[in-house]
Amino acid sequence: MVSRMTRWVPALAALAALAALVAGCGGLSTVEAEQRCDQERAADASGCISDAAYDQCVTCYEECGDDCSRGGSCPAQYSCPE
Repeated sequence: MVSRMTRWVPALAALAALAALVAGCGGLSTVEAEQRCDQERAADASGCISDAAYDQCVTCYEECGDDCSRGGSCPAQYSCPE
């Protein structure tokens, strides 16, 4: 039984390291993304950040963090660089 456990320990450690690496790749937490989008919505005098655009904003910041960019259209469109 111990030998089975010994074989799995390195694999589990590698998997945990990979998960930590992927989780830290650029994206913001939902709370941080919502804070950014709240700031953008408050600063948007033109009213171009609809509810759908806000949701797109949050998703964009969650996926690509500071690399998220807003297009100049109205309603606003958010995208990650490719």
